[in-house]
Amino acid sequence: MMIRALKFISLFRLLFSKREIEVDKIERMGLLAVKIAQMYAVRSDLLGTERCLQLQALYEQTRPLPWSTVEQLLREGAPELFWEQVSEVSEQPLAAASLGQVHAATLANGEQVVVKVIKPRAQEDFEKDLGAVRWLARCALTFYPKLKRLADPMGTIETIARLTRTELDLRNEAEGTQRLKALRDQAHHLAHLQRLAFPKVYDDLSSSQVFVSERVTVQSVSEGLKNGAFQYEQLLNLFRTQGYFLFLRGEFHGDLHPGNIFYQGDQLWFIDNANIEVADAGFTQGLLLFLGELGKQDYISAATVMQSLALTPPRNEAHYRESFAKLYSGFESGKSSLTYQMMETVKLCVHSGMEFPEGAFPVIKSLMYLDGMALRCAPGANLLEDVLKYTGDLIPE
Repeated sequence: MMIRALKFISLFRLLFSKREIEVDKIERMGLLAVKIAQMYAVRSDLLGTERCLQLQALYEQTRPLPWSTVEQLLREGAPELFWEQVSEVSEQPLAAASLGQVHAATLANGEQVVVKVIKPRAQEDFEKDLGAVRWLARCALTFYPKLKRLADPMGTIETIARLTRTELDLRNEAEGTQRLKALRDQAHHLAHLQRLAFPKVYDDLSSSQVFVSERVTVQSVSEGLKNGAFQYEQLLNLFRTQGYFLFLRGEFHGDLHPGNIFYQGDQLWFIDNANIEVADAGFTQGLLLFLGELGKQDYISAATVMQSLALTPPRNEAHYRESFAKLYSGFESGKSSLTYQMMETVKLCVHSGMEFPEGAFPVIKSLMYLDGMALRCAPGANLLEDVLKYTGDLIPE
């Protein structure tokens, strides 16, 4: 336990030091370490933009498994029909992540697919590390009780545990895909939602450890951001699309980072759909109203909306409003990071004694992803003002 706990002390030192982040070193620490680092990859308010960009490499590519290991995993985990229907699997991976690895493959009928496998010992090592991190967090809370109110380390750990356990059973990816498709199909009146696609899932060739789906051959948003091909108008289309799930339905892809989105023109594909988050519709509609007030630079109304979203009122309302006005003094939407401003707003509310409903952070995290993409493809754009024209799509009839 102690040795594992020391590993995570080393991780946090690495994250919060001023040295360049060593992504390879984090990978070697194991799945939980990577998941914690990925959580901080959207926290530019804590680490700064440059360090977050370094951490985002953990979303895209980690050290691949050798083909001999992948072949053994397929022999042990794939259903019998897999070997009848799959004629060829490429030995070179298309992608390697902290949890699994993806290879191109061809079915006997010529269809192009991808095969994902879970890395060996991933579940066992994750659970052992999880016990060590829980112990470390309890120790920290004993010596610094304020940490619970400021950062909620136990809540964060349990969120990571829930999400990762979901991903470790690849059957959840098929279920999540079907759920998002069903929600999309309810939006017959929104033409842009009908341009959202999901890879075909081959349930009969898949299992908890092996997942087979259609191969999407267009580039990812991550690739488009790197080569400058992903344009701001496409980002607004993505915001509008994810906003439907986020604000109107309250059920959404919980890890929609740039590597999990593919695009061509105005068509989008969502992949890795295992984690479907659910949030209270009242909260998400209130948050949309809050963003709208920020977009209009009506900070007095924005403070009122944020207060209405909390389960408990501020201890001193006058002080809260004074602090809110100070926080937004000089803020111009589009010229400052929405991520930074949102997290500073949450900190202000928590310090004022306000509490928010469960499920609030996944919503904010999704907005952080979108904000990060906007800053990369159009750093001078006024994102909040530009998305106001879509709010009619996102309000219940």
